[in-house]
Amino acid sequence: MLSGGPAMTYVPAIRGSPTNLVAFVGYQVEGTTGRRVLERGRGEFDGRVLPVSARTELFELSAHADREGLRGFLADYEDATVLVNHGDRCAWFAEQLRTEGYDAHAPELGETLAV
Repeated sequence: MLSGGPAMTYVPAIRGSPTNLVAFVGYQVEGTTGRRVLERGRGEFDGRVLPVSARTELFELSAHADREGLRGFLADYEDATVLVNHGDRCAWFAEQLRTEGYDAHAPELGETLAV
């Protein structure tokens, strides 16, 4: 819902380019930054209201998708770079995806990736 965490630095960094995608993977509660970005194309980051030119898309997924649910979602992104940044075993999951042919990474806090 863009209410905290690493996304609060990632989204402002990529928000300016329509070639980027901000993917929301679950319900966005009314009044949250995530909901405002989806509905109005702008949101509050670090005390500033900023426009978001990046594409936005809402995927109605459960926050607790199982292994097959995640694999089904990723099937449409076989040629894309996949960044794993939520969960307890991000590095492990990224490695599993790499063994299946995905270009997958689990960036560390503060790490910059050029993709």
